[in-house]
Amino acid sequence: MAVIASDPTKWKPNEAVNIVPEEDMKLVQAKKISSGKGSIEFRWSPIPGYYFIIQGEDKKITSGDAILTGNGIGTIDVKVQWIKNENSNLICEGPLRLTTKGLEYGDRTGEIDYLHFFLPNFGINSSVPLPLEFVTYKNWSVRLKQFKNIKNLFETLDKDGGYAFTYECLITYNGVSPFTLDQVEYLIAPLRLFLSFVRGAICSPLFFSGIKAGREGENDILVFGIHPKSTLPPVWPLSRWTASIPPLWCDEHSHQDLNNAFNRFMDFYTMGELSSSNGYVNVYDHLSAILHMYFEASMVTFAETVIILTQSALEALASMQAERYMCEICFKHFSSKAFSAEAKIKLILDYLHIPTDIPPEAKGLQDYLSSKGLAEPLNGVRAITYFRNGIIHANAASLRRTFGTSEDHVPSEEAMNKAIILGRMYIELVILHMLNYKGLYTNRFTKSTKQVDMALS
Repeated sequence: MAVIASDPTKWKPNEAVNIVPEEDMKLVQAKKISSGKGSIEFRWSPIPGYYFIIQGEDKKITSGDAILTGNGIGTIDVKVQWIKNENSNLICEGPLRLTTKGLEYGDRTGEIDYLHFFLPNFGINSSVPLPLEFVTYKNWSVRLKQFKNIKNLFETLDKDGGYAFTYECLITYNGVSPFTLDQVEYLIAPLRLFLSFVRGAICSPLFFSGIKAGREGENDILVFGIHPKSTLPPVWPLSRWTASIPPLWCDEHSHQDLNNAFNRFMDFYTMGELSSSNGYVNVYDHLSAILHMYFEASMVTFAETVIILTQSALEALASMQAERYMCEICFKHFSSKAFSAEAKIKLILDYLHIPTDIPPEAKGLQDYLSSKGLAEPLNGVRAITYFRNGIIHANAASLRRTFGTSEDHVPSEEAMNKAIILGRMYIELVILHMLNYKGLYTNRFTKSTKQVDMALS
């Protein structure tokens, strides 16, 4: 199978990436075989993934499962999704049905000096690129290189939406010591999740290739390529570019702050730190589920769905932190029905010294809650659970919490949006606390950036 031949830095937003240049292929469906010129490319729409196109003989191919074969690709299961006839030629297109190994070529067991891949839609503030050497863990180093034309890429995305590759990445071991894919594989899943948290939305690395450095004066050697990584298929929406995604929680990171946070994150992954002897899920899996709720909340359309995801993530974080800091007896009491979800979340946020007062910038939320006759004190946690309970325990009366009434001086949509912003900040600050992050954080209301207050180590 051919290597991607085009220059990645010249890829345009939303442009398909050619993976297998045009060659002789056959499309086999039952006993029908259509021979012709075919190719494989990565497309961003209708769903990001790998698609084939073949122009061959009209053999009455129909929509549905088929097999694509060729000297350079071997045998690949495909789904014929679009068909048209032109001048007695049959043009078929559709997605590849990838196995657990993905679309790959070369020797995945061979030793390499670099593991190389690309990130789509990663980074918002193109004037402040992330450090070149992004993070290190033990003997591993992850380096990010921002595309030189990233400013133009983001300008196009702001205008047209969609996708673009913005960073190329390199993983090396102990300087440049040879390693195998099996040895580095454990690093990829937590790295993807950590990068997504930095981005604030799902961020999937694509187009993995293992490279052996050439001798002086010689070109580097491609050992293998995997499209996608076998354990990490492209995840929709791959940080789809949309105004609904909140800005980053900070875009002024220092190398050391990010590195320390990533090392803590990797410790959770490799050691199962904070896992319970009572059979509870380990902290990394628990945190992974919370982060996916956090990512999903940034992508969905309806505020009601965002409220539910936000409150669920906060309740899960409260339980995780309570298990960590409370004695067994106190934790059992905390987990009982004696504590409401609101009380659990408020207790943990107070313990971590994360302010829950409604800030002046969200006065509309304060006014809305006051008009509903809620008991004092009115705070962000009460606001989130108030809306969440109105959705979960829905009836004609409680649904008025989210839809509002004609007597409301503050629209319910405005109040809910303010509660959502507060909830997102709570999630971010608790997670940053878990990661012992001591760097900068940008307040989503004031837009001011300052060092995170760390109540506990």
